[in-house]
Amino acid sequence: MPNAIAFLVFYTWPLVVYIIFRKQPLVPAIVWSMLLGYIMIPARMGFDLPAVPTITKYELTSLSVGLMAWLKIRAERQALGFPTAAGTRQRTATWGRKSRARVILGILLVLLIIAPMLTVFNNADPIIAGPTFIPGLRPYDALSTIGAALINILPFLLGLWLLKTPESHVTILKVMCIALMAYSLLALWEVRMSPQLNRMLYGFTTSSFLQHMRAGGFRPLVFMDHGLSLGILLSMTILATGALWRHLKAGVGKSGPWLFCLCWLIMTLVLAKSVGALVIALALLPFILLTGVRAQLLLCAILAVVVLLYPMLRGAGYIPTEEIHAFSLERSAERAQSLQFRFDHEDSLLAKANEKPLLGWGSWGRNGIFDKITGEALSVTDGVWIIIIGTSGWLGYIANFGLLTVPILLLALRRRTLDISLATAGLAVVLTANLVDLLPNSALRPLTWLIAGALAGRYIHASEALRQPHVGKAVEVSDPKDVSEPPSPQASIRRPRTLNKQPAQASKTDPNEDPPPRKRRRCV
Repeated sequence: MPNAIAFLVFYTWPLVVYIIFRKQPLVPAIVWSMLLGYIMIPARMGFDLPAVPTITKYELTSLSVGLMAWLKIRAERQALGFPTAAGTRQRTATWGRKSRARVILGILLVLLIIAPMLTVFNNADPIIAGPTFIPGLRPYDALSTIGAALINILPFLLGLWLLKTPESHVTILKVMCIALMAYSLLALWEVRMSPQLNRMLYGFTTSSFLQHMRAGGFRPLVFMDHGLSLGILLSMTILATGALWRHLKAGVGKSGPWLFCLCWLIMTLVLAKSVGALVIALALLPFILLTGVRAQLLLCAILAVVVLLYPMLRGAGYIPTEEIHAFSLERSAERAQSLQFRFDHEDSLLAKANEKPLLGWGSWGRNGIFDKITGEALSVTDGVWIIIIGTSGWLGYIANFGLLTVPILLLALRRRTLDISLATAGLAVVLTANLVDLLPNSALRPLTWLIAGALAGRYIHASEALRQPHVGKAVEVSDPKDVSEPPSPQASIRRPRTLNKQPAQASKTDPNEDPPPRKRRRCV
Protein backbone atom coordinates (compact mmCIF):
# COMPACT_ATOMS: atom_id res chain seq x y z
CA MET A 1 0.00 0.00 0.00
CA PRO A 2 1.50 3.37 -0.99
CA ASN A 3 2.23 5.73 1.87
CA ALA A 4 1.74 9.49 2.14
CA ILE A 5 5.07 10.24 0.44
CA ALA A 6 4.07 8.17 -2.60
CA PHE A 7 0.77 10.03 -2.97
CA LEU A 8 2.51 13.37 -2.42
CA VAL A 9 5.09 12.72 -5.14
CA PHE A 10 2.47 11.38 -7.54
CA TYR A 11 -0.08 14.18 -7.22
CA THR A 12 2.42 17.05 -7.02
CA TRP A 13 4.49 15.94 -10.01
CA PRO A 14 2.85 18.49 -12.35
CA LEU A 15 4.20 21.17 -9.99
CA VAL A 16 7.69 19.67 -10.35
CA VAL A 17 7.35 19.79 -14.14
CA TYR A 18 6.21 23.42 -13.88
CA ILE A 19 9.35 24.31 -11.90
CA ILE A 20 11.58 22.54 -14.43
CA PHE A 21 10.02 24.49 -17.29
CA ARG A 22 10.49 27.75 -15.37
CA LYS A 23 14.19 27.08 -14.77
CA GLN A 24 15.21 25.40 -18.05
CA PRO A 25 14.90 26.24 -21.76
CA LEU A 26 12.22 24.44 -23.70
CA VAL A 27 14.18 21.48 -25.09
CA PRO A 28 16.09 20.52 -21.89
CA ALA A 29 12.88 21.01 -19.89
CA ILE A 30 11.02 18.50 -22.07
CA VAL A 31 13.75 15.88 -21.85
CA TRP A 32 14.43 16.31 -18.13
CA SER A 33 10.73 16.22 -17.23
CA MET A 34 10.07 13.13 -19.35
CA LEU A 35 13.05 11.19 -18.00
CA LEU A 36 12.70 12.17 -14.34
CA GLY A 37 9.01 11.27 -14.39
CA TYR A 38 9.95 7.84 -15.73
CA ILE A 39 12.56 7.06 -13.07
CA MET A 40 11.24 8.90 -9.99
CA ILE A 41 7.43 8.69 -9.84
CA PRO A 42 6.25 5.58 -7.95
CA ALA A 43 4.99 2.80 -10.21
CA ARG A 44 1.92 0.56 -9.87
CA MET A 45 -0.37 3.37 -8.74
CA GLY A 46 -2.76 5.78 -10.44
CA PHE A 47 -6.30 7.12 -10.51
CA ASP A 48 -9.31 6.62 -12.76
CA LEU A 49 -11.31 9.30 -14.56
CA PRO A 50 -14.44 8.79 -16.68
CA ALA A 51 -13.93 8.10 -20.40
CA VAL A 52 -10.13 8.01 -20.06
CA PRO A 53 -7.73 5.19 -19.14
CA THR A 54 -6.13 4.85 -15.73
CA ILE A 55 -3.66 7.69 -15.18
CA THR A 56 -0.39 6.09 -14.12
CA LYS A 57 3.09 7.61 -13.88
CA TYR A 58 3.49 7.41 -17.67
CA GLU A 59 0.23 9.16 -18.56
CA LEU A 60 0.83 11.73 -15.81
CA THR A 61 4.29 12.51 -17.19
CA SER A 62 3.10 12.83 -20.78
CA LEU A 63 0.15 15.08 -19.91
CA SER A 64 2.22 17.30 -17.61
CA VAL A 65 5.02 17.77 -20.13
CA GLY A 66 2.61 18.38 -22.99
CA LEU A 67 0.65 21.00 -21.05
CA MET A 68 3.75 22.86 -19.83
CA ALA A 69 5.33 22.83 -23.28
CA TRP A 70 2.18 24.32 -24.80
CA LEU A 71 2.01 27.02 -22.13
CA LYS A 72 5.70 27.90 -22.55
CA ILE A 73 5.41 28.12 -26.33
CA ARG A 74 2.29 30.24 -26.06
CA ALA A 75 3.92 32.65 -23.60
CA GLU A 76 7.35 32.86 -25.27
CA ARG A 77 6.57 32.13 -28.91
CA GLN A 78 8.56 35.03 -30.32
CA ALA A 79 11.52 34.55 -27.97
CA LEU A 80 11.69 30.84 -28.77
CA GLY A 81 11.90 31.58 -32.49
CA PHE A 82 8.59 30.08 -33.59
CA PRO A 83 7.30 31.67 -36.82
CA THR A 84 4.18 33.77 -36.95
CA ALA A 85 1.05 32.63 -38.75
CA ALA A 86 1.97 34.75 -41.79
CA GLY A 87 5.46 33.27 -41.86
CA THR A 88 4.05 29.74 -41.66
CA ARG A 89 1.71 30.35 -44.59
CA GLN A 90 4.52 31.88 -46.64
CA ARG A 91 6.84 28.94 -45.93
CA THR A 92 4.11 26.43 -46.78
CA ALA A 93 3.42 28.16 -50.06
CA THR A 94 7.13 28.28 -50.84
CA TRP A 95 7.88 24.65 -50.07
CA GLY A 96 4.87 23.35 -51.96
CA ARG A 97 3.06 20.13 -51.22
CA LYS A 98 3.70 18.01 -48.13
CA SER A 99 6.51 15.49 -48.18
CA ARG A 100 5.88 11.76 -48.33
CA ALA A 101 7.16 11.39 -44.78
CA ARG A 102 4.43 13.69 -43.47
CA VAL A 103 1.80 11.71 -45.39
CA ILE A 104 3.07 8.35 -44.07
CA LEU A 105 3.26 9.55 -40.48
CA GLY A 106 -0.17 11.17 -40.80
CA ILE A 107 -1.72 7.91 -42.02
CA LEU A 108 -0.12 5.98 -39.15
CA LEU A 109 -1.36 8.53 -36.60
CA VAL A 110 -4.91 8.34 -37.94
CA LEU A 111 -4.72 4.54 -37.97
CA LEU A 112 -3.53 4.58 -34.35
CA ILE A 113 -6.73 6.40 -33.35
CA ILE A 114 -9.16 4.54 -35.61
CA ALA A 115 -7.91 0.99 -34.95
CA PRO A 116 -9.01 0.84 -31.26
CA MET A 117 -12.46 2.11 -32.17
CA LEU A 118 -12.88 -0.59 -34.84
CA THR A 119 -11.63 -3.19 -32.37
CA VAL A 120 -14.32 -2.21 -29.86
CA PHE A 121 -17.11 -2.52 -32.41
CA ASN A 122 -15.77 -5.93 -33.48
CA ASN A 123 -15.77 -7.37 -29.93
CA ALA A 124 -19.27 -6.82 -28.59
CA ASP A 125 -19.67 -10.49 -27.60
CA PRO A 126 -18.62 -11.63 -24.08
CA ILE A 127 -16.03 -14.29 -23.29
CA ILE A 128 -17.19 -17.09 -21.00
CA ALA A 129 -14.79 -19.73 -19.65
CA GLY A 130 -16.23 -21.63 -16.69
CA PRO A 131 -16.80 -19.10 -13.89
CA THR A 132 -14.80 -16.45 -15.74
CA PHE A 133 -16.97 -13.90 -17.52
CA ILE A 134 -15.51 -11.00 -19.50
CA PRO A 135 -18.23 -8.72 -20.92
CA GLY A 136 -18.23 -7.49 -24.46
CA LEU A 137 -16.81 -4.09 -25.30
CA ARG A 138 -19.12 -1.08 -25.44
CA PRO A 139 -18.92 2.28 -27.23
CA TYR A 140 -17.82 3.73 -23.87
CA ASP A 141 -14.69 1.57 -24.12
CA ALA A 142 -13.95 3.12 -27.51
CA LEU A 143 -13.63 6.55 -25.89
CA SER A 144 -11.26 5.13 -23.30
CA THR A 145 -9.03 3.40 -25.87
CA ILE A 146 -8.91 6.48 -28.10
CA GLY A 147 -7.99 8.60 -25.07
CA ALA A 148 -5.22 6.15 -24.20
CA ALA A 149 -3.89 6.30 -27.77
CA LEU A 150 -3.84 10.10 -27.76
CA ILE A 151 -2.00 10.25 -24.43
CA ASN A 152 0.52 7.62 -25.50
CA ILE A 153 1.29 9.41 -28.75
CA LEU A 154 1.75 12.83 -27.12
CA PRO A 155 5.53 12.40 -26.50
CA PHE A 156 5.95 11.40 -30.16
CA LEU A 157 4.31 14.65 -31.25
CA LEU A 158 6.47 16.67 -28.85
CA GLY A 159 9.60 15.12 -30.31
CA LEU A 160 8.31 15.58 -33.86
CA TRP A 161 7.67 19.30 -33.45
CA LEU A 162 10.21 20.47 -30.87
CA LEU A 163 13.21 18.07 -30.91
CA LYS A 164 14.04 18.01 -34.60
CA THR A 165 17.48 19.68 -34.59
CA PRO A 166 20.88 18.02 -34.09
CA GLU A 167 21.41 20.23 -31.02
CA SER A 168 18.25 18.84 -29.40
CA HIS A 169 19.49 15.30 -30.06
CA VAL A 170 22.74 16.11 -28.27
CA THR A 171 20.62 17.41 -25.38
CA ILE A 172 18.74 14.10 -25.18
CA LEU A 173 22.01 12.16 -25.03
CA LYS A 174 23.46 14.44 -22.34
CA VAL A 175 20.35 14.35 -20.15
CA MET A 176 20.17 10.55 -20.32
CA CYS A 177 23.83 10.24 -19.31
CA ILE A 178 23.70 12.75 -16.44
CA ALA A 179 20.43 11.42 -15.02
CA LEU A 180 21.47 7.76 -15.12
CA MET A 181 24.90 8.53 -13.66
CA ALA A 182 23.13 9.83 -10.56
CA TYR A 183 20.57 7.01 -10.67
CA SER A 184 23.34 4.41 -10.89
CA LEU A 185 24.40 5.24 -7.32
CA LEU A 186 20.98 4.11 -6.09
CA ALA A 187 21.13 1.05 -8.31
CA LEU A 188 24.55 0.06 -6.94
CA TRP A 189 23.22 0.45 -3.40
CA GLU A 190 20.45 -2.02 -4.20
CA VAL A 191 22.95 -4.41 -5.79
CA ARG A 192 24.62 -4.64 -2.41
CA MET A 193 21.66 -4.20 -0.03
CA SER A 194 18.76 -5.71 -2.13
CA PRO A 195 15.89 -3.85 -3.86
CA GLN A 196 14.43 -1.97 -0.92
CA LEU A 197 14.43 1.74 -1.86
CA ASN A 198 10.87 1.78 -3.24
CA ARG A 199 9.56 0.09 -0.09
CA MET A 200 11.59 2.34 2.21
CA LEU A 201 10.50 5.59 0.53
CA TYR A 202 7.07 4.82 -0.94
CA GLY A 203 5.93 2.05 1.38
CA PHE A 204 5.38 -0.81 -1.11
CA THR A 205 7.18 -3.04 -3.58
CA THR A 206 6.45 -3.02 -7.31
CA SER A 207 7.38 -6.62 -8.17
CA SER A 208 8.25 -9.96 -6.61
CA PHE A 209 11.42 -10.01 -4.56
CA LEU A 210 12.31 -13.49 -5.83
CA GLN A 211 12.49 -12.22 -9.44
CA HIS A 212 15.40 -9.97 -8.47
CA MET A 213 17.63 -12.57 -6.82
CA ARG A 214 20.29 -13.35 -9.42
CA ALA A 215 23.68 -15.10 -9.30
CA GLY A 216 23.98 -14.98 -5.53
CA GLY A 217 23.13 -11.28 -5.47
CA PHE A 218 20.38 -8.88 -6.40
CA ARG A 219 19.10 -7.16 -9.51
CA PRO A 220 18.19 -3.51 -8.72
CA LEU A 221 15.00 -1.75 -9.74
CA VAL A 222 15.08 1.46 -7.58
CA PHE A 223 11.74 3.27 -8.25
CA MET A 224 10.83 1.49 -11.51
CA ASP A 225 8.22 -1.19 -12.06
CA HIS A 226 10.73 -3.99 -12.70
CA GLY A 227 14.46 -4.63 -12.80
CA LEU A 228 14.23 -5.42 -16.53
CA SER A 229 13.01 -1.88 -17.18
CA LEU A 230 16.01 -0.46 -15.34
CA GLY A 231 18.30 -2.81 -17.24
CA ILE A 232 17.19 -1.71 -20.71
CA LEU A 233 17.28 1.93 -19.63
CA LEU A 234 20.90 1.47 -18.54
CA SER A 235 21.60 -0.25 -21.87
CA MET A 236 20.08 2.65 -23.81
CA THR A 237 22.05 5.14 -21.73
CA ILE A 238 25.32 3.31 -22.41
CA LEU A 239 24.67 3.63 -26.13
CA ALA A 240 23.65 7.28 -25.69
CA THR A 241 26.86 8.04 -23.79
CA GLY A 242 28.94 6.29 -26.43
CA ALA A 243 27.25 8.33 -29.17
CA LEU A 244 27.82 11.52 -27.19
CA TRP A 245 31.50 10.69 -26.66
CA ARG A 246 31.92 9.96 -30.38
CA HIS A 247 30.13 13.18 -31.32
CA LEU A 248 32.27 15.33 -29.02
CA LYS A 249 35.47 13.52 -29.96
CA ALA A 250 34.95 14.67 -33.55
CA GLY A 251 35.98 18.15 -32.43
CA VAL A 252 32.81 19.63 -30.98
CA GLY A 253 33.90 19.65 -27.31
CA LYS A 254 35.64 17.82 -24.46
CA SER A 255 35.02 14.10 -24.57
CA GLY A 256 37.10 12.77 -21.67
CA PRO A 257 34.46 12.97 -18.90
CA TRP A 258 31.90 11.21 -21.06
CA LEU A 259 34.29 8.30 -21.64
CA PHE A 260 34.51 7.88 -17.87
CA CYS A 261 30.70 7.92 -17.67
CA LEU A 262 30.57 5.24 -20.35
CA CYS A 263 32.86 2.91 -18.40
CA TRP A 264 30.95 3.58 -15.16
CA LEU A 265 27.58 2.76 -16.71
CA ILE A 266 28.89 -0.46 -18.28
CA MET A 267 30.15 -1.52 -14.86
CA THR A 268 26.75 -0.71 -13.35
CA LEU A 269 24.89 -2.78 -15.94
CA VAL A 270 27.21 -5.74 -15.41
CA LEU A 271 26.58 -5.62 -11.67
CA ALA A 272 22.82 -5.19 -12.29
CA LYS A 273 22.72 -8.74 -13.74
CA SER A 274 20.35 -7.92 -16.63
CA VAL A 275 21.83 -10.27 -19.19
CA GLY A 276 19.50 -9.39 -22.07
CA ALA A 277 20.10 -5.66 -21.71
CA LEU A 278 23.85 -6.23 -21.39
CA VAL A 279 23.93 -8.31 -24.58
CA ILE A 280 22.06 -5.58 -26.49
CA ALA A 281 24.44 -2.90 -25.22
CA LEU A 282 27.63 -4.83 -25.97
CA ALA A 283 26.35 -5.86 -29.41
CA LEU A 284 25.47 -2.34 -30.56
CA LEU A 285 28.15 -0.29 -28.79
CA PRO A 286 30.99 -1.22 -31.24
CA PHE A 287 28.93 0.15 -34.14
CA ILE A 288 28.62 3.49 -32.34
CA LEU A 289 32.30 3.68 -31.42
CA LEU A 290 33.86 2.36 -34.64
CA THR A 291 31.54 2.98 -37.60
CA GLY A 292 30.17 6.04 -39.34
CA VAL A 293 26.70 7.45 -39.75
CA ARG A 294 25.75 5.37 -42.78
CA ALA A 295 26.77 2.05 -41.24
CA GLN A 296 24.92 2.84 -38.02
CA LEU A 297 21.72 3.79 -39.84
CA LEU A 298 21.94 0.73 -42.08
CA LEU A 299 22.23 -1.57 -39.05
CA CYS A 300 19.31 0.19 -37.36
CA ALA A 301 17.19 -0.19 -40.50
CA ILE A 302 17.86 -3.95 -40.71
CA LEU A 303 16.89 -4.47 -37.08
CA ALA A 304 13.85 -2.20 -37.45
CA VAL A 305 12.57 -4.30 -40.36
CA VAL A 306 12.99 -7.46 -38.28
CA VAL A 307 11.04 -5.90 -35.40
CA LEU A 308 8.29 -4.63 -37.69
CA LEU A 309 7.83 -8.04 -39.34
CA TYR A 310 8.49 -10.10 -36.21
CA PRO A 311 4.93 -11.49 -35.76
CA MET A 312 4.91 -12.66 -39.37
CA LEU A 313 8.40 -14.17 -39.07
CA ARG A 314 7.49 -15.75 -35.74
CA GLY A 315 4.32 -17.33 -37.08
CA ALA A 316 6.07 -18.63 -40.20
CA GLY A 317 8.82 -20.27 -38.16
CA TYR A 318 11.69 -18.11 -39.42
CA ILE A 319 12.76 -17.15 -35.87
CA PRO A 320 15.10 -19.95 -34.62
CA THR A 321 13.55 -20.36 -31.19
CA GLU A 322 14.95 -23.87 -30.67
CA GLU A 323 18.49 -22.78 -31.47
CA ILE A 324 18.15 -19.77 -29.17
CA HIS A 325 16.91 -22.00 -26.36
CA ALA A 326 19.79 -24.46 -26.89
CA PHE A 327 22.33 -21.63 -26.84
CA SER A 328 20.84 -20.27 -23.63
CA LEU A 329 20.76 -23.74 -22.06
CA GLU A 330 24.53 -24.08 -22.44
CA ARG A 331 25.03 -21.03 -20.24
CA SER A 332 22.23 -21.10 -17.69
CA ALA A 333 19.49 -23.69 -17.19
CA GLU A 334 17.39 -21.19 -15.23
CA ARG A 335 17.46 -18.56 -17.98
CA ALA A 336 16.82 -21.19 -20.65
CA GLN A 337 13.73 -22.35 -18.76
CA SER A 338 12.47 -18.77 -18.51
CA LEU A 339 13.09 -18.25 -22.22
CA GLN A 340 11.26 -21.44 -23.20
CA PHE A 341 8.37 -20.42 -20.95
CA ARG A 342 8.02 -17.19 -22.93
CA PHE A 343 8.25 -18.94 -26.29
CA ASP A 344 5.51 -21.42 -25.35
CA HIS A 345 3.12 -18.71 -24.20
CA GLU A 346 3.85 -16.58 -27.28
CA ASP A 347 2.94 -19.52 -29.52
CA SER A 348 -0.42 -20.03 -27.81
CA LEU A 349 -1.21 -16.29 -27.70
CA LEU A 350 -0.25 -15.87 -31.35
CA ALA A 351 -2.55 -18.75 -32.29
CA LYS A 352 -5.46 -17.02 -30.55
CA ALA A 353 -4.56 -13.65 -32.09
CA ASN A 354 -4.77 -15.26 -35.55
CA GLU A 355 -8.46 -15.94 -34.90
CA LYS A 356 -9.04 -12.18 -35.19
CA PRO A 357 -5.93 -11.07 -37.07
CA LEU A 358 -7.07 -7.67 -38.33
CA LEU A 359 -8.60 -6.00 -35.25
CA GLY A 360 -7.69 -8.27 -32.33
CA TRP A 361 -9.65 -9.17 -29.20
CA GLY A 362 -9.67 -5.86 -27.34
CA SER A 363 -8.71 -4.99 -23.77
CA TRP A 364 -9.75 -6.27 -20.31
CA GLY A 365 -7.72 -9.46 -20.78
CA ARG A 366 -9.81 -10.72 -23.68
CA ASN A 367 -6.64 -11.60 -25.60
CA GLY A 368 -5.62 -14.18 -22.98
CA ILE A 369 -6.29 -17.92 -22.83
CA PHE A 370 -8.49 -19.40 -20.09
CA ASP A 371 -9.29 -22.90 -18.94
CA LYS A 372 -12.78 -23.78 -20.19
CA ILE A 373 -13.72 -25.53 -16.93
CA THR A 374 -11.97 -23.71 -14.11
CA GLY A 375 -11.68 -20.30 -15.84
CA GLU A 376 -8.04 -20.04 -14.77
CA ALA A 377 -5.75 -17.90 -16.92
CA LEU A 378 -3.38 -20.15 -18.85
CA SER A 379 -1.28 -17.49 -20.59
CA VAL A 380 1.28 -14.85 -19.61
CA THR A 381 1.96 -11.87 -21.86
CA ASP A 382 5.46 -10.39 -21.72
CA GLY A 383 6.46 -8.86 -25.04
CA VAL A 384 4.82 -5.66 -26.26
CA TRP A 385 4.40 -7.13 -29.75
CA ILE A 386 2.20 -10.01 -28.59
CA ILE A 387 0.17 -7.68 -26.36
CA ILE A 388 -0.56 -5.21 -29.16
CA ILE A 389 -1.28 -7.78 -31.86
CA GLY A 390 -3.54 -9.70 -29.49
CA THR A 391 -5.55 -6.66 -28.38
CA SER A 392 -5.53 -4.48 -31.53
CA GLY A 393 -4.65 -6.89 -34.35
CA TRP A 394 -2.45 -6.08 -37.31
CA LEU A 395 -3.96 -2.60 -37.69
CA GLY A 396 -2.91 -1.61 -34.20
CA TYR A 397 0.45 -3.31 -34.56
CA ILE A 398 1.28 -1.52 -37.81
CA ALA A 399 0.17 1.82 -36.34
CA ASN A 400 2.28 1.48 -33.19
CA PHE A 401 5.41 -0.19 -34.52
CA GLY A 402 5.15 1.72 -37.79
CA LEU A 403 5.54 5.02 -35.92
CA LEU A 404 8.48 3.56 -33.99
CA THR A 405 10.35 2.08 -36.96
CA VAL A 406 9.48 4.32 -39.94
CA PRO A 407 11.70 7.24 -38.74
CA ILE A 408 14.70 4.89 -38.66
CA LEU A 409 13.89 3.48 -42.10
CA LEU A 410 13.47 6.94 -43.62
CA LEU A 411 16.78 8.16 -42.23
CA ALA A 412 18.53 5.05 -43.53
CA LEU A 413 17.04 5.41 -47.02
CA ARG A 414 18.20 9.05 -47.28
CA ARG A 415 21.50 8.58 -45.45
CA ARG A 416 23.52 9.63 -48.53
CA THR A 417 21.71 12.90 -49.17
CA LEU A 418 20.75 14.20 -45.73
CA ASP A 419 23.23 15.84 -43.37
CA ILE A 420 22.86 13.43 -40.44
CA SER A 421 25.13 13.98 -37.45
CA LEU A 422 26.72 11.32 -35.26
CA ALA A 423 24.39 12.38 -32.45
CA THR A 424 21.30 11.67 -34.57
CA ALA A 425 22.69 8.33 -35.75
CA GLY A 426 23.52 7.41 -32.16
CA LEU A 427 20.00 8.31 -31.09
CA ALA A 428 18.69 5.95 -33.78
CA VAL A 429 20.83 3.17 -32.28
CA VAL A 430 19.40 3.97 -28.83
CA LEU A 431 15.86 3.61 -30.17
CA THR A 432 16.78 0.39 -31.97
CA ALA A 433 18.03 -1.11 -28.70
CA ASN A 434 14.69 -0.33 -27.10
CA LEU A 435 12.82 -1.85 -30.06
CA VAL A 436 14.78 -5.10 -29.82
CA ASP A 437 13.96 -5.29 -26.12
CA LEU A 438 10.24 -4.88 -26.89
CA LEU A 439 10.18 -8.38 -28.37
CA PRO A 440 10.72 -10.26 -25.07
CA ASN A 441 9.73 -7.45 -22.67
CA SER A 442 7.22 -4.60 -22.37
CA ALA A 443 9.33 -1.47 -21.75
CA LEU A 444 7.42 0.77 -24.19
CA ARG A 445 7.53 4.09 -22.34
CA PRO A 446 7.06 7.82 -23.11
CA LEU A 447 10.83 8.18 -23.53
CA THR A 448 10.68 5.67 -26.40
CA TRP A 449 7.99 7.68 -28.16
CA LEU A 450 9.90 10.93 -27.55
CA ILE A 451 13.05 9.59 -29.22
CA ALA A 452 11.07 8.21 -32.17
CA GLY A 453 9.37 11.57 -32.65
CA ALA A 454 12.71 13.39 -32.49
CA LEU A 455 14.11 11.19 -35.27
CA ALA A 456 10.98 11.66 -37.40
CA GLY A 457 11.18 15.43 -36.90
CA ARG A 458 14.84 15.44 -37.91
CA TYR A 459 14.10 13.59 -41.14
CA ILE A 460 11.23 15.89 -42.11
CA HIS A 461 13.19 19.03 -41.22
CA ALA A 462 16.31 17.93 -43.13
CA SER A 463 14.48 16.64 -46.22
CA GLU A 464 12.24 19.69 -46.55
CA ALA A 465 15.24 21.99 -46.11
CA LEU A 466 16.72 20.41 -49.25
CA ARG A 467 13.50 21.09 -51.14
CA GLN A 468 13.24 24.73 -50.06
CA PRO A 469 14.11 27.07 -52.96
CA HIS A 470 16.42 30.03 -52.38
CA VAL A 471 14.79 33.26 -53.47
CA GLY A 472 17.28 35.93 -54.52
CA LYS A 473 20.33 36.84 -52.51
CA ALA A 474 20.69 36.89 -48.77
CA VAL A 475 19.53 40.19 -47.29
CA GLU A 476 21.34 41.62 -44.30
CA VAL A 477 18.93 42.77 -41.60
CA SER A 478 19.48 44.55 -38.35
CA ASP A 479 16.42 43.21 -36.53
CA PRO A 480 16.26 39.40 -36.08
CA LYS A 481 12.48 39.55 -36.38
CA ASP A 482 12.85 40.46 -40.03
CA VAL A 483 14.40 37.07 -40.81
CA SER A 484 10.99 35.39 -40.91
CA GLU A 485 9.75 37.79 -43.59
CA PRO A 486 10.51 36.83 -47.21
CA PRO A 487 12.85 39.18 -49.12
CA SER A 488 11.21 41.52 -51.57
CA PRO A 489 11.69 40.90 -55.30
CA GLN A 490 13.61 44.18 -55.61
CA ALA A 491 16.24 42.88 -53.18
CA SER A 492 17.59 40.49 -55.79
CA ILE A 493 17.70 43.05 -58.65
CA ARG A 494 20.89 45.00 -59.18
CA ARG A 495 21.04 48.36 -60.88
CA PRO A 496 22.90 48.22 -64.22
CA ARG A 497 26.42 49.53 -63.96
CA THR A 498 27.65 52.28 -66.26
CA LEU A 499 29.70 50.68 -68.97
CA ASN A 500 31.21 53.88 -70.51
CA LYS A 501 32.82 56.58 -68.44
CA GLN A 502 31.53 60.07 -69.17
CA PRO A 503 33.86 62.94 -70.02
CA ALA A 504 34.82 65.30 -67.24
CA GLN A 505 32.51 68.08 -68.48
CA ALA A 506 29.55 65.73 -68.47
CA SER A 507 29.71 65.31 -64.69
CA LYS A 508 27.39 68.26 -64.27
CA THR A 509 24.52 66.44 -65.91
CA ASP A 510 21.71 64.80 -64.02
CA PRO A 511 23.14 61.73 -62.15
CA ASN A 512 19.85 59.86 -62.55
CA GLU A 513 20.00 60.08 -66.34
CA ASP A 514 20.64 56.76 -68.08
CA PRO A 515 24.03 56.44 -69.79
CA PRO A 516 24.13 56.50 -73.58
CA PRO A 517 23.86 53.11 -75.25
CA ARG A 518 27.06 51.34 -76.10
CA LYS A 519 27.80 50.93 -79.78
CA ARG A 520 28.29 47.41 -80.99
CA ARG A 521 30.85 46.51 -83.62
CA ARG A 522 29.55 44.66 -86.57
CA CYS A 523 31.53 41.61 -87.51
CA VAL A 524 31.93 40.98 -91.22
